[in-house]
Amino acid sequence: MSNPYLSALYETAYGSLSNAISGCNPDATVEVGSGSGLATTLGFPWMTSDISLAAQQTAQHAAQHLPYRNGSLDALVLKDTWHHVPDIESFLTEAHRVLRRGGVIAVFDPYWGWLARFVYRYLHQERWDATTPQWSFGSNDPWDSNQALTYLMLRRDRSAFMQRWGNRFALEELGALVGPSFLLSGGVSRRTRISGKLLKRLLAWEHRRGRWFDQFRFFHVFRLVKQ
Repeated sequence: MSNPYLSALYETAYGSLSNAISGCNPDATVEVGSGSGLATTLGFPWMTSDISLAAQQTAQHAAQHLPYRNGSLDALVLKDTWHHVPDIESFLTEAHRVLRRGGVIAVFDPYWGWLARFVYRYLHQERWDATTPQWSFGSNDPWDSNQALTYLMLRRDRSAFMQRWGNRFALEELGALVGPSFLLSGGVSRRTRISGKLLKRLLAWEHRRGRWFDQFRFFHVFRLVKQ
């Protein structure tokens, strides 16, 4: 990848997911919503899948319909995919079925710090709806989404989430990542004149900040471990 910042950003995202599934067999790990196969390009030897078939994918299927045997997988990895799943509870039901006991769902998805909430709601091309009373949404296109989905499930409705799923999955929040470098890189407008090398240095600086900096971060990582 020619842009140093994008390379560092994807390495940060997939590295955090790899850490979240440490110890899992890569041959029994599937990335759901793998798109063009960036994980494979970066050297992560997982199986890949997406609702639309691409050259490097192992399988084509929706997140709500996983064509794997009961208890056959160690891990499911979702980078920027969770908020595109229109019926996330159907996915969780399927995930619980195909994962072995102790298997992991690892998720990298939009965060809800005050800066991220403003940007996602008013400046980003994808939808951020934190007012909807439900976790599902209508979808006619794989790109349909609600970027507020993890906020709804893990913050606003956390007690309901734990009541429904806490006996099947243990929730572990692993931290927020990537600050204003994402915005400055063109993460919203897709255009920037700022040097990729400079943005890469800013990303490294952001990584060294403490929890106080989370209100300026745009993504977070969490995992669900099958009970």
